[in-house]
Amino acid sequence: MNGNFIGLFFDASEELLQNLLSLTHESKNWLYVCDERPVSVVKDGFRQRQLDIDQGSFINSSDVKLREQVIRAKQVVEELENQWTSGTVPSILFLEMSWAIRTPSGSVYLRDILVYLQQLIGRKSLTIYCLYNRSLLLDEHLLLGLYAHPFLYSHDHLQANPYYLPSQVLRRITPKLQFEAWYERIFPEKEPKTVQSKGISTEAEVEKITYAVQNPLTTFNAKTDEGRWKVRCLGELKVYRENGELIDWSSKGGATKKLKALFSYLLLKGEKGATLEELADLLWKDEADTTQTLNRLYHCIRYLRVALGGSDVSQKDSPFIVYQHSHYYLALPYDSWIDLPMFEELCFKGSQELKVANLEQGLICYESAERLYRGDLFSDIPMKYVENNDNDWCWSRRFWYREMYHKLLYSLASVHRQLGNPNEAIKYADKALAEDPCLEMAHQEKIKALAAVRRIDAIHRQYRVYCESLKKFNMGMPSEAMRSLYLNISKIN
Repeated sequence: MNGNFIGLFFDASEELLQNLLSLTHESKNWLYVCDERPVSVVKDGFRQRQLDIDQGSFINSSDVKLREQVIRAKQVVEELENQWTSGTVPSILFLEMSWAIRTPSGSVYLRDILVYLQQLIGRKSLTIYCLYNRSLLLDEHLLLGLYAHPFLYSHDHLQANPYYLPSQVLRRITPKLQFEAWYERIFPEKEPKTVQSKGISTEAEVEKITYAVQNPLTTFNAKTDEGRWKVRCLGELKVYRENGELIDWSSKGGATKKLKALFSYLLLKGEKGATLEELADLLWKDEADTTQTLNRLYHCIRYLRVALGGSDVSQKDSPFIVYQHSHYYLALPYDSWIDLPMFEELCFKGSQELKVANLEQGLICYESAERLYRGDLFSDIPMKYVENNDNDWCWSRRFWYREMYHKLLYSLASVHRQLGNPNEAIKYADKALAEDPCLEMAHQEKIKALAAVRRIDAIHRQYRVYCESLKKFNMGMPSEAMRSLYLNISKIN
C-alpha cells in the first residue's frame, strides 16, 4: 500500500480535537469530511483549539454522497477520488464515520465502503483516518471499524492492529476466514486446514437485540457462496440479494402470500424451526383433511425454495430451506442484515443518549430508526395467517413494534422541542396523533411546542381535540398530568 488506512476511535469531541491537533500540526494539506456537525461548527471547534484551518479544507459528507437515502460504496469512493483531481491534492483524508448510523443503508454498506477505502489507498499516495465516535455508533459499526484498519491511532500513538482483516476477508467475513487470517499472521509458515460441510452451520448467528421484551432473532447460516441478504420486515416483506435484486415471490401455483407467510414464520422461529404440523396449521388451520393439507404444504415449500434459490435448486438441496430432525429451518447467507434488530438497537441507543442529555446524538439515532419503520410488521401478510389464538407468532410482535414506533415519534417531538425546533416538534407530534388520536404523550408534546411559540389559541384547541378524542373512543376523562400541564401553560400564557 502507498499510504496508511488508520482508525481513530474517540469518546468526545474534545478527545478528537486533541488528536487532530497532533495530526494536522505538521501537515499542510489535508481534507476533512464533516458529518456529525456542519462545516461551520467543525471549523469553530478547530479555531477554539488553535488548529490552523488554512492548512486544509472542509467538505460535508453530503458532498461525497454519504447522506443519500441509499448509499453506494462505489459512488462514495468515486466522489472522494474526485477530490484528488480537482484543486490541490490532499495528502491526508479525515472521514467522520457517523454517517453509518443515519440511514439503514449506511449500516448495510459500511463494510463495502471500508473495503473500497482499503483499495483506494492502494491506488493513491495518501493517508486516510476514519473517525469513529464510540458514544454514538453501534457496537457492530465499531467492531467492523476495528477489523478494517491495519493501524489504530490514539493519544499521539500509532499502533499496529492485530485484529486487522484484509479486504478479501472483510468483504465476506466469516468466522472461518477470520480464523485463517489471524492464524496465518501468528504462524506465517503454516497453512490452516479447510473444512467443507453441508447443511446448516453448527453456530447460530444471534442478532443483538437490546430490549428484553422480545426474544432475540437467531438465524442459521446457509451453506452458500451467495453474499449477505437484506431483509425488511417492517412494512411489506422485502428480501434483497447482495447485488440489490429483489426476491420474486410469485410462483406457478399463485401462492405468493403463502410463500411470504412461510418465510416470515420460519424467520421468527429461527433456530427452533417448525414442524410440518405447525406450518400446515399456519396456512390451512381450518382444513380437516390432513393428507391434502400436507400435500399442499410440500408444494408451497418447493416453490419457496425455488423463489429463494432459483429454479435450478433441487427440492432437497436448497441451502435456504433445510429439513432436519422433523423440522424445517430458514437459513440465510452469512451476515445477512435484518431491520428488526437494527430498529430496536437504534431506539435503545437513542434512549441511552437522552438519559445523559446528549440530545443531538439521540436525535441521530431516533431519526435513523424512524426511517427504518415503513409500516406494521409483515403488513402484506393476510390477517388469516397472522391471527392465531393457539400460536401467536406475529400479532403481539406487530403490536409491540407499533407501540415502539409511536413512542419513537413523540420522543422525536420532545427532542426537537428541547433543541429549539418547535415546528419539527409539532410535525412529529401530529405524525404520532395520526397513528393514535388518543396518544396522550403526543398531545402533551404538541401543547408544549405550541406554548414555545406562544400560539395560545392553538393550545386551547389542541386540548379540546384531546378531550374529544377520549370521548369518541370511550377512553375516560383527561389524566391528572394532562390537566395540570394545560392549566399551568394557560396561566403562564
